[in-house]
Amino acid sequence: MLYMVGSFDFNPERFTLEEAERHYREHHVPLARQLPGLRRYVIGRLVETRTVAAERYRAAILGFDSLEALRAAYASPVGQELRADEERLIARPRALLLGGEEML
Repeated sequence: MLYMVGSFDFNPERFTLEEAERHYREHHVPLARQLPGLRRYVIGRLVETRTVAAERYRAAILGFDSLEALRAAYASPVGQELRADEERLIARPRALLLGGEEML
């Protein structure tokens, strides 16, 4: 399984935090759930601890069968629409790819 792990802030120049949260939950998340080949999808707020800073406001984990499946999903019409929405909504994105195996 290939996981794309992304962390990000919302774009404060375009949205208040309340507006961004509403848009994220009501538009962006339902759109992302339509990505072809998506197998797992987890969203959440980053949690700060005494020893680890939450460097971004939110994070998402998207799981696909392979890198090729992820690329195909983002090349699809839904993927292109999602990318355009990310350009408006998201600031300071950071992403990494994890070739993972589920242990539990």
